[in-house]
Amino acid sequence: MKYSLIRSIKLTAALGAAAMVATAAASAQTMPLDKYLVKSDDCVGCGPVELNNMTEVQAYMGQVNAHMSARPSRGFNGPSYGGFHRRSPWRNVQVVFLDFDAGGASTFPVCRSDNTLFGIFNDHVYTPAERAEITERIAHDYGQFNFHVTSERPSSGDFTTIFMGQNDAPEDCSQGSNITVFPSGGVSILFGRAEGIDFLNKNKSDNAFAEASFWEFLAQLDPSGGLLEAFSGVSIAEFGSVEAAKNFAVVNQSANTGAHEAGHIQGLRHQNSFGAPGDGLPDTGAISPFEFVPVFPGSSDASETVLHTMASGASVGLSLNGSAAVDRFFSERSAARLAINQFGRVISEARVRGHRARRLRDRVLLTYVRVPNTIEEGQNENARIKVNAAVVNGEISAVDEVDSYTFRGRRGEFFNAELISVIGRDLSFAEGIMGQLRLYKVNRDGSETFVASNLQSFESLFDAEMFDIVLPENGLYRVEVTAPDEFFPADTNGDGELDAFPLEANGGVGLLQGKYSLQMYTCVKRLRRARSHRMASN
Repeated sequence: MKYSLIRSIKLTAALGAAAMVATAAASAQTMPLDKYLVKSDDCVGCGPVELNNMTEVQAYMGQVNAHMSARPSRGFNGPSYGGFHRRSPWRNVQVVFLDFDAGGASTFPVCRSDNTLFGIFNDHVYTPAERAEITERIAHDYGQFNFHVTSERPSSGDFTTIFMGQNDAPEDCSQGSNITVFPSGGVSILFGRAEGIDFLNKNKSDNAFAEASFWEFLAQLDPSGGLLEAFSGVSIAEFGSVEAAKNFAVVNQSANTGAHEAGHIQGLRHQNSFGAPGDGLPDTGAISPFEFVPVFPGSSDASETVLHTMASGASVGLSLNGSAAVDRFFSERSAARLAINQFGRVISEARVRGHRARRLRDRVLLTYVRVPNTIEEGQNENARIKVNAAVVNGEISAVDEVDSYTFRGRRGEFFNAELISVIGRDLSFAEGIMGQLRLYKVNRDGSETFVASNLQSFESLFDAEMFDIVLPENGLYRVEVTAPDEFFPADTNGDGELDAFPLEANGGVGLLQGKYSLQMYTCVKRLRRARSHRMASN
């Protein structure tokens, strides 16, 4: 997660030589932290693209076109199953190694925005007890899925590494640092980053890092603990000392960020923190319905979102104390996606067409996936999460081609779908499309009624997503995948609405044809009560 720290309350700290370690390269000064703005950049493919005028639009599409021209076609990096496939829950365990000795240096630099040194600070040294606690928390988060989390380096096999406390950088600030101080008093913080978003967890050796140096920075910057307490929400009086309060914040931040970044490299995105189903967008105001194309039609009542592991500052307005003072957990949406990764059906577009010929298209596409209940607090605690899901791998092989997939739904269910194409594990544009999703109700007389569509979501300029679309009736529905010659990157005339631009005329002609993976599921809001707090996944 990357936070640009501009806090809404005014905080002033005297920053003299005594507030730093002996190697600090800064003179006495005052740094007000008086505004708070959050930006997210914690994985390859995360975060919105901000374009403000036609020049920026054309420059960005030029970059996309360069990617597409420079990279050879390597085939879609999604699964290439010829027919139906159901993942075995007892194979392909995802091993996650937490490397607490990732940072080689015992100190870390804090840089100014002009790439000069602000100061050198002492690293946090994770104690054996802290290592065990962080490992246990992350293992608990993934405990109902096919994961093994360890702080001991595996001797063989594939495994993901989360580099804990990785904050080494050149002390001359030639490559920046995880904490950057701005002349205005703002501070930019990078708590962690994942290599990418690995949908369906195809690569079991991709990596990420997570660290909590910011709390050491504040504790050493202001030994009284005022800054630490104000930003972390951790009471120094409750813990008896600044050191104990800081250590508590470090453990929480490390566990939350470690689980969050591991989630990205299992294919989860920030919007998978939204919850509960049916509540729509977060109620923090961090996301506007107008950031979707077309405008998101649902509610903005998802007050539980900030409790969830995949929440971040930019995506949902998560505060810093949401990572330092509490231990978050996976939302219903995240649990559904992890379960689909592990248990769900993957089917090829060709196989779907084959079943259409046998008149089975409306019976087999979405199938039941048991989703463990990971909710520790909220309206669906102790509830059964019922999901019907499928993943289809397809291709738009001609301009104006329309791919269609049908399924049976029930009135009041919520339909969720994500088109995964341009944003892959390595951000490859080689065979992606600028995809659009449309949903229709198929009537008994063969006619169709339009239900919803999406071309862009708040965090992706390319990959379409629909969520919490209420199905109006029982019956047959059709999902349509297309690659239209338009995108909506910016509000160039200042009227508050995103303006359309043609892809072909702006260097994006290659996005009109390509491969994709369509992940979709239906669920209900009023979930049945289960006997136990958490349901076993087997």
